[in-house]
Amino acid sequence: MGRRVVELVVIAALFLFVQGCSRTTTYLAPREDKQISAAEEVIVKMNDGTELQLKKASVVKGRLVGYAPPDNKKEEVELSDIRSVRIEKANNTYAYLFGAAGVVAAWLAVGAAIAPSPPPSSSCPFVYSYDGEKYVFDAEPYGGAICRGLKRTEWGELEHLKEVNERYRIKVTNEMNETQYVDEMKLLVVDHPKGVKIAPDVSGEIHTFPQPLSPLRSRDSKGRDINPLISRRDGVFWQTQVNEMSAAKEENLRDELILEFPKPAAARKAKLLVDVRTTLWGPQIAKRILELYGNKILDWYNEVDSFGPAFQRVISWYFTEELYLLQVRVDTKNGWESKGVIFGGGPFVSREKSYVLDIGDVPGDTLRIKLTPPACFWMLDYLAVDYTDDTPVKVAEVTATEAVDHAGRNVQSLVAEHDDSFLVLPNIGDNVELIFQAPRRDVTLDRSILLKATGYYDIHLAAKGDPQTAVLDRIHNEPGFTLKYASEEYLRLNQGESEKRGEGK
Repeated sequence: MGRRVVELVVIAALFLFVQGCSRTTTYLAPREDKQISAAEEVIVKMNDGTELQLKKASVVKGRLVGYAPPDNKKEEVELSDIRSVRIEKANNTYAYLFGAAGVVAAWLAVGAAIAPSPPPSSSCPFVYSYDGEKYVFDAEPYGGAICRGLKRTEWGELEHLKEVNERYRIKVTNEMNETQYVDEMKLLVVDHPKGVKIAPDVSGEIHTFPQPLSPLRSRDSKGRDINPLISRRDGVFWQTQVNEMSAAKEENLRDELILEFPKPAAARKAKLLVDVRTTLWGPQIAKRILELYGNKILDWYNEVDSFGPAFQRVISWYFTEELYLLQVRVDTKNGWESKGVIFGGGPFVSREKSYVLDIGDVPGDTLRIKLTPPACFWMLDYLAVDYTDDTPVKVAEVTATEAVDHAGRNVQSLVAEHDDSFLVLPNIGDNVELIFQAPRRDVTLDRSILLKATGYYDIHLAAKGDPQTAVLDRIHNEPGFTLKYASEEYLRLNQGESEKRGEGK
């Protein structure tokens, strides 16, 4: 499958605030340390934006040590000065575990210098783009579509896809313990004015962003400045400070972020541009909740798939608990009102999405947005707004001319249309390669390519025992109970790992 390039956002950038925070210590998980040491080469991006290429790198006493070509000069870099480390490995599985460890370390490090290895997780299909030399991990569509009743279509940019011999190539792989159902997979080739950013909304409509404006100010519930983390798309994420979590204190189960943007006084709508993702803890809690159904899990699936009461309960739960859908509240003349919902992406890859907000009832020259993400469920990289009208773009929807699976079978007809005729990938390692004919290009325009993917996946569960009805009733009927349950599970898992390491005694 070629080499995969994985970006590790160092723990300081993931769970310690760059500014406005007293702690400055940086930690790496054991697996991260091993991955760096095993890498042929690492590219280190510093907090000041400069990059350093290192060979034979390793972590020694809080420093990253390696040799810089061409003279092989020894370099030592403080971890706290590093924004990210990029690793290139020939072994895809190895590289993937490294990426997972980076996120898991962030949400399990409670002031400890090490963190546990990532638990098995479930996500969605992984999509790789051919960049002319290799396949690069580029998308993971329709996260949270955990059964047929929750099947959905998602659009997202393939940033690494390049035209080669008038064709585009992608690979879709199952790398999780689940069965994946792909209904439709196409490309949207978008030609747009040069220098203008584009992003799809949840219905696939393309919006243009010639003048995206970052927040003037953004703060968390404790008044800390988080603008350095979310004012540009750089792979440096805002995330819950885990050391402040407490399952016993309801106010610590959610974060509250207030973002202020400049606003033209006459503006009636705002296009919100976001790059956010759910953490690895999201799919872990989904799996735990599904396992609460025990030997009745198939009954639950059937009820959701037939759009019965279980379907209504889960949709309501998605909106109220905000584990996978995040409400966008706007400060209006009548107080805070919900104006939209952000769909979670990731946890490994996310792309910019757009959301159009009605702000006709927002007075003054400041747009104030409030987000209330549940603790440890969300990572925010970038948010901006644009008040301009959309610029016309040229969109071509392209169907694959070829689609061949891992067994050499032609499956093109299964992924050509949204028709409930599924390509099924039941096992880890199953994959399909798709080839698309590139439309003729207008050299006066920029080109962006989006993946349009429809489907769902079934997580492989050990469905056994009687359902835990008392806990399930509280999850579905008691607002906020899910967050308490998730926090208790989170802290219990972390405590167990600490005891294994001999800490806290």
